[in-house]
Amino acid sequence: MKKLKVNENILALLMFISMFAGWQYMIIVVGFIWAFCEAGNSLQKLTVKVVSVFGAIAIVSLVWSLIIQGVDATMGGLNRFFQMLVSWGVDATLVTNANRYAFQPIDLLLGIIESVLNLLLLIVKVRFIFSVLANRNYNGFWPVKGIAEKIENFATNKFYDEDKGKNVEKGAFCPKCGTKCEDGASFCPSCGNKF
Repeated sequence: MKKLKVNENILALLMFISMFAGWQYMIIVVGFIWAFCEAGNSLQKLTVKVVSVFGAIAIVSLVWSLIIQGVDATMGGLNRFFQMLVSWGVDATLVTNANRYAFQPIDLLLGIIESVLNLLLLIVKVRFIFSVLANRNYNGFWPVKGIAEKIENFATNKFYDEDKGKNVEKGAFCPKCGTKCEDGASFCPSCGNKF
């Protein structure tokens, strides 16, 4: 299929606008760029960087949601347990005190942490956008930065750099697919993985 020849600056601008519109629109635009447009090396690197940072933000948000749901499920289970005890004749102040001194403070604390995390993630997005516009390296919030680097390395095939440059020893197997390789081979004859 013949790809469209579009000015890379217009495509980059379209990608930046989509970042403000949201994660879903950005993925659609990046997919459009990669599938239908001729993208130079700099635009390809930019799209990988953008997707890796926004992917990292999505992963951090997902992990936080899992934590919140786990805590909510635990607190709900404990609350039901206390209500069950009350139905068996235990004093009702147990449930009231559990709500007042445990469940409500934990819920309040989690709400505050969630607000702070959402603010940090918004700051990360804005700082990332400005770092790309200024053509500077992105130094952001440590969990997002670390995850983004892993995603970017994976996307640019640097994920297994520690395995590259090593020749296969006698009788060794490919670490990627498990195929037995010849002595001193520098790539796998089956999957093409570089050693």
